[in-house]
Amino acid sequence: MAYQAIGIGTVGDDGTGDSLRIGADKVNDNFVEIYTALGNGSALSSGISASATVVTLGSPVINTPTIAGAVGGTQTSATITTLETTTVNGTTLNAGTAVVASGSITDSSGAIDFGNENLVTTGTFGAGTTTVGTLTCGVLTSTGASIVFEGATADASETTLTMTDPTADRTITFPDATGTVLTTGDTNSVTGTIIAADTVAEANMADDAIGSVQLKTLSTLLIKNSSGSTLKTLHGAGA
Repeated sequence: MAYQAIGIGTVGDDGTGDSLRIGADKVNDNFVEIYTALGNGSALSSGISASATVVTLGSPVINTPTIAGAVGGTQTSATITTLETTTVNGTTLNAGTAVVASGSITDSSGAIDFGNENLVTTGTFGAGTTTVGTLTCGVLTSTGASIVFEGATADASETTLTMTDPTADRTITFPDATGTVLTTGDTNSVTGTIIAADTVAEANMADDAIGSVQLKTLSTLLIKNSSGSTLKTLHGAGA
């Protein structure tokens, strides 16, 4: 119903205005429309109050609203059960203790837990210093020169796996076997099971690489002259 104005005539008591009955009927109709829109038809909702510029809803339930334009102010408490295509045009979005701002997600607790969700990206995943329990991935590409292993104890000692800057594609293959990786700093790590039989040739040994102290059993041959002086000493493996 459109608003009904009471006809008051051109001048006082000129007989051109609405009668008392018609005027009262218009007043009743106008109030019925207001009470129906803002209440139950006979009483206004107790959850609505208003000033000259602000309408306040105490505990409202708004059914199928259409909101156009900008919504200002501060929403202190709300539950949104379904949010479809929505654009938040702000620099910061606060959701509980999580803050989304300038392309980053932070949390006041210092950790963000994605639960049992899979994180998938077609771009590049980058991290500074991060703690990961079990990391499962296909190809892991590091643009840094080193990978640092803290070990089971967080202390001042770490193991650093570092790479010399490659000049071509290189492949280091670990064998399908359980064992210990050897380095040039190892001592007493090479065992007989590592070296196949008859694989160490004379060309692989430096001069004087094997002396008498390296032989398990020792036989010595002394070559002497007629005066008894030793001219040559030969060592060989004993029986």
